Amino acid sequence: MVFTGSSSIRRWDRLAELYSDYWPIQRGFGGAQAGEIALFTDALVNRHQPRGVVFYAGTNDIDAGVSPEDVVDRIRCFRERVWVAQGQDLPVLFVGITPNPARWEQWQDAQAVNQAIAGLALDDPGLTYVDVPAAFLETGSPPAAELFVDDGLHLSPAGYDLWQSVLRPAVESALEPLPPAAGEALSPGTRLLIDLGPSDREHGEPTPSPDYLGQHWNNWHQVEGDAVIRPGEHLDGLLTDDGTPTSLRLVISGGFITLGRLNGGLLWPSQDHLGDLAVGTATEDWFLSDLDDRPGGLFLEGLDPSARYTLRLFSSREEATLRVSRYRITGATETIVTLQTSGEGAGSAGLGNDDDVAEATGLEPDPWGRLFVDTAPDVADYAYLGLLELVAE
Repeated sequence: MVFTGSSSIRRWDRLAELYSDYWPIQRGFGGAQAGEIALFTDALVNRHQPRGVVFYAGTNDIDAGVSPEDVVDRIRCFRERVWVAQGQDLPVLFVGITPNPARWEQWQDAQAVNQAIAGLALDDPGLTYVDVPAAFLETGSPPAAELFVDDGLHLSPAGYDLWQSVLRPAVESALEPLPPAAGEALSPGTRLLIDLGPSDREHGEPTPSPDYLGQHWNNWHQVEGDAVIRPGEHLDGLLTDDGTPTSLRLVISGGFITLGRLNGGLLWPSQDHLGDLAVGTATEDWFLSDLDDRPGGLFLEGLDPSARYTLRLFSSREEATLRVSRYRITGATETIVTLQTSGEGAGSAGLGNDDDVAEATGLEPDPWGRLFVDTAPDVADYAYLGLLELVAE
């Protein structure tokens, strides 16, 4: 199922987890107008040949001065392009433009769009209007501030929970979920190593395969430092540490940015402290997330749901500010581990972590073979993830 639209789709880092049984493809981008989604319908939606579509856009059109009538025409254009390519009966769910404090003065125009789309849905067997706005307006006019982050525009975790409480039943009514997947069985002790970060040789480098210990790594794609990593980006065919290809994938579900060596990365790790993870090109850089626009989520896909796994996560930044990253790992169960990356006491002899690895054992994937890792600040404003190791138990 394709979820497309503006930043409310892009920033929803738990979307992939909550709709794992629909094999979601997350195709939202910040600032998107409904007209742009319509223009790029083939690239965003039709090329994936989905079983269904969730669409959220229109608020940015109104904010740009587009009339409600023209916004409705743009949404109708999107609907028609999906209809022509996929058939009229393919479920398309339009999430009503959600009222918010930052754009409350525009609510009358947004409401006019919502009412028009709800009317179109009455005569269109494939179109569903999802009345999320009604649930938000029950909390106040404008809706309660705790449903949004500090900008009063984008949804907070509580706001997404309210969205989900209305959207999920509508999705289930329109389309049956997919059955559990088998996944690939790995022999006990099999390891996969993944190096996250930039590879422009100024901020970070790819890790050689094999490295000086004979281990093979999976490097993130070639990117510059301070690059944006967006939901849906992924690594296919992950290799084990002996170079054997697998069908496993790593997929981004919440955005990051890339930083590293120039910002205090660990250049010379000690094997006495980090064991087989003491590889400088892997410890010198990282993916960064925060509490605002980079929610920091990823998942491993294609795992055997009946197997158990260990995840080890590492990052470090030489920085006086005390910073602790929290990793929430979910599948069939939930585990939370933390890692101090910076500040007094972070390392054996300095302000950057050089001797601690966050570890979670006995992890059980969800029935569709996925383990989700949500990276968020536990202390201070930033969280880091530089490398991860998956071990089949």
